Amino acid sequence: MKSLRLLIASLLLILSFPVMNALAGYEEAKAAYDDRRFEEAFKGFTEAAEQGHMLAQYYLGVMYATGRTVPRDDVSAYKWFMKAALQGHPISQGNIGTMKLNARGTDYDVTGSYFWFILAEDGGFEKARKFMWRVTNYMTRDDINNTKAKAEEWIRENRGIN
Repeated sequence: MKSLRLLIASLLLILSFPVMNALAGYEEAKAAYDDRRFEEAFKGFTEAAEQGHMLAQYYLGVMYATGRTVPRDDVSAYKWFMKAALQGHPISQGNIGTMKLNARGTDYDVTGSYFWFILAEDGGFEKARKFMWRVTNYMTRDDINNTKAKAEEWIRENRGIN
């Protein structure tokens, strides 16, 4: 029994290494970003983002969207914002809404934009509310109601993911 506990504890420790590594990599990258050492930050964010770190994914999206250290690349920005958005990052969700509305890095999609603005606003990103109301000017009442229902379902199913 004692050896089983030791085995389980060892497995849990081994399985936690990637998470701890991603967190440490993110923290170092964020410090580099704040110190304007963008090449170092980009490398660290990339490593942490590839391991699933939500904030590293967001910052990679920012770096690609703004062309900081890397050539501006809306497709890559969209990719990294979407990864963070799917983990519940409200600012990334708002960025996805904006990118869909402006066809940056993805196709123009008003209802998709509205969907992501609803999620962003629900997550506490207050600026999303302003965009939600603007987008509804380009939607039918049925589109608005259907998109709200889909967003509410997504929120129920994914609450507490981040």
